[in-house]
Amino acid sequence: MLTHRWFTLLIASGISVTGSSLAFAQKPIDVVKPITSPTRVSLSAKPLLAQTFTKADLSEEDQEKLDDLLRQGQDRVDAQDYDGAIDFYQQAIRLDPENARLYSGIGYLYTQQERYADAIEPYQQALSLEPENIPFHYGLAYAYVQLENYPSAASLYESILIIAPDEADAYLGLGNIYTLQKDYISALATYEDFTRTAPNNAQAYEALGTLYLNQADFIAARDAFQRALSINRQRSAPYVGLAEAQLALDNPEGAFRSLEEAVKLDPSAARAHFLLGELAIEQGDEDAAYTYYRRAVEANPSLLAAQAVVGAMHLEREAYVQAVLAYRQVTRMLPDNAGAHYNLGLALWGQGLQQQAVDAVLRARRLYEQQDDLASTERVTALLDLWGIAPEANQN
Repeated sequence: MLTHRWFTLLIASGISVTGSSLAFAQKPIDVVKPITSPTRVSLSAKPLLAQTFTKADLSEEDQEKLDDLLRQGQDRVDAQDYDGAIDFYQQAIRLDPENARLYSGIGYLYTQQERYADAIEPYQQALSLEPENIPFHYGLAYAYVQLENYPSAASLYESILIIAPDEADAYLGLGNIYTLQKDYISALATYEDFTRTAPNNAQAYEALGTLYLNQADFIAARDAFQRALSINRQRSAPYVGLAEAQLALDNPEGAFRSLEEAVKLDPSAARAHFLLGELAIEQGDEDAAYTYYRRAVEANPSLLAAQAVVGAMHLEREAYVQAVLAYRQVTRMLPDNAGAHYNLGLALWGQGLQQQAVDAVLRARRLYEQQDDLASTERVTALLDLWGIAPEANQN
């Protein structure tokens, strides 16, 4: 079974202050946990912002005004001036106050600006006018999810399933809400309902597989992903899920084949490249692993585990510029991780940016002190002494 050797949180181990100018013996500090399968939440459908809405009781003059406001609003949307667009749609509402799509358009534009709380009222107004409009439900549910108001989001997905019992995205959204709340029993029931309603929908089994992975039921996960692939072999994600189950079941050969299929279908499948790197490490082929990890971060710079491990491998190869870039990304995502700052300092020192290196290492020491990690604090002090940093500077 894959050991995930790079993902220990025992960040006090593996560092020496002798043996090289950078003062690390074999590996820089490991800084992140194993990553888990991502959770998907269904997104909202876009409203038809450019549509001309004709209302029977509008005068010809008012209809022309409405059409003009809608055109100007769409022009503002095209220019990504969302506040300007909202202003035009609000003017349009004064002419046509019962036009549900105008309210939903405003709600959508607020979500585009990540103003999710502001999106709630216009979406609610749209639904009050058209209570069975499914895209409006999705839009409001999406805003609630972003606000972490999961009960309200779940209620909207449930309403969609009453209106349209075969609506796949509603099952996925509801199941993911339950998963986010760690209500795995309800999530399982939702996905099982989905498979009964849509037995030939590959996403239903993929969702089940992901849930089983999260629960460490790897045999059930493997079977679910295999069922998904028996329905549709043209998507990368179920191959990646299957590979994770196969790795957990000590089947690295099967996992390798699954991951190869995943990257054939989607060369930008970052997690697949990352897991291929893990397999290469287990096989002792660090050069191949280095290639896979770099592909992973190129595909997804926010894949934290890949950034951390590729940063370590850059350091080993004295590719200091690349190591600095990797560890800057890690410290942005883990600002309080002492090991990440320590490794960033090593990379900066190797690049010749000595003052920045000292600042990073001092930041690591402050974090170690806050954690009462005496051994790591002493190691940082020893590194600064090796670098010839004056004792008074060590006190900063």
